[in-house]
Amino acid sequence: MKNKGFTSAIIAAALIIVTASYALAQSGVLNKPYQQWTKADVIKLLTDSPWARTQTIRLQRRGQVRAIAGQTSTVGGSLGAPAVGNTGELSSAEDPVDYKFTLRLRSALPVRQAIVRLVQLDQQYDQMTLQQKSALDAQTRELLDCPECRENYIISVGFGSSNADNIDLIYEWFRGQSVQSLKNYIYIANDRGERRELSRFIAPKVQGDEAFFFFKRIGSNERPLLTPDSKKLLFRMSDVNARSVTNFDIDVTKLVVDGQVQF
Repeated sequence: MKNKGFTSAIIAAALIIVTASYALAQSGVLNKPYQQWTKADVIKLLTDSPWARTQTIRLQRRGQVRAIAGQTSTVGGSLGAPAVGNTGELSSAEDPVDYKFTLRLRSALPVRQAIVRLVQLDQQYDQMTLQQKSALDAQTRELLDCPECRENYIISVGFGSSNADNIDLIYEWFRGQSVQSLKNYIYIANDRGERRELSRFIAPKVQGDEAFFFFKRIGSNERPLLTPDSKKLLFRMSDVNARSVTNFDIDVTKLVVDGQVQF
């Protein structure tokens, strides 16, 4: 697989994101250089911002958890994920279980900057000498520059839960999968109905890893899928239920920075 440095960097950064649990910052993060972002700023941008969306479903009994966890995707199939807002039957003997799916527009510059800043904060960058800073800058330059982002839209999806231990549906669904087994039903589209099919895929290797999906920017009409005039970005992981918790609708108007779609 080409560009192993990029792949290693984004997976390593994902682990840092999962373990962080700081309060979210107020809006306006992009009004200051990313080198000045706090950890709260970064977590806000990576979990609840125009470039990141977390969708949650609450299940009321453990039996449903086991059933859904067993719904692995197959060639030509689709993810049997439940709809957003669905709940199971209430069980007095068991507490509700929350499943959280987080989508990130990983090719967007603000997201790349946030991940680099998170690495900096984890390594106490602000207290480093100039020589030490230069060394870390060199290590994170490929992630920040992201050569693959020039031709691809890159999306990651991760899984989390506050009360379901040892369960990771993204890992269960996507380990061992390939582009060929997924491309028939995983795609992105704009509000005009134009689509991009899956062109590359990075499967999670262990629990806690995100799954990464690549889509070509330029289509057969020699135009990008998204322009400043676009209204919505649709990311579909289920072709059975449009309201599935693993399907995401993103407001493209909020992705426009200085006249360009940052994705």
